[in-house]
This record gives sequence, structure tokens and C-alpha cells, in this order.
Amino acid sequence: MGFSIVGLSLLIASCATTPKAPEAIVLGEDVCAGEATRIYFPHGESVLNALAAQVVVRVQDQLAQCPKRRIVLVSISGDDGPPSRAKNLEERAAIVRQILVSRGVAENRISATAEGPMVDQAPKGPIGGVLIFTRP
Repeated sequence: MGFSIVGLSLLIASCATTPKAPEAIVLGEDVCAGEATRIYFPHGESVLNALAAQVVVRVQDQLAQCPKRRIVLVSISGDDGPPSRAKNLEERAAIVRQILVSRGVAENRISATAEGPMVDQAPKGPIGGVLIFTRP
């Protein structure tokens, strides 16, 4: 009986949690639902390795399923050392944009940022990179 009361309490508590704001950046697998995929770059560099380029191509395949959504690229620094130079952040977004455009994504559908509120709310990690997500 005691376990069922604890279980019921946990269920009620989980239902009472406040959902994340719709504009929050959340990492996940469903880019068309607005979840972000992280594309990693070596710290301080603007070179995309072959594996990371394959991830961009996989994301582009997903983006074909939601052609009316806007694509947002957010460049972020890693926390494994000093922040990457602003030039690196811009170059990183340009590389990801170039791959997407070369794979048929309309350039006017893509926006990019390396500063501001989207960067501040982006999930941080040990390695810098570019987050790709969509918005209506």
C-alpha cells in the first residue's frame, strides 16, 4: 500500500511539471518538431570532419520532410577552453549552410546566429559546434 501512494505521488508530481517554453532549444532527434541536432567542430577550428558532414546530410534528409519550416543555425563555443573567435563561429555556420544549400535546401529558408538570446539559451557542451533546428 505504501508503494502505491509513493507511485501515485510521483505520477502527480510528474504531471505538475511545467513544460518547456515553445521557443526553448531542446536537443533531440526530430528536427521537424524543432528539436536541435548538434554538429561538432574541433575546438577553435572551422573544419568539419567527414562524420559531422554526414550528420548534416542526415539532417537535410529530415528537413525534406518539413519543407515549410524555417531552419535556424546557432553557432556555439565549447566549454573545453576559451571561446572560439567570432570569425570561427560565423565560418562554422557558413559551412553547415553551404552543405545544406548544396543538398537542395533553399538559402532563404536558413538563418544563422552566433550571438544573442538563442546562443545564450542553447544547450552547452564540451565541444563547440552548430545547432540545427527548425521553427514554423
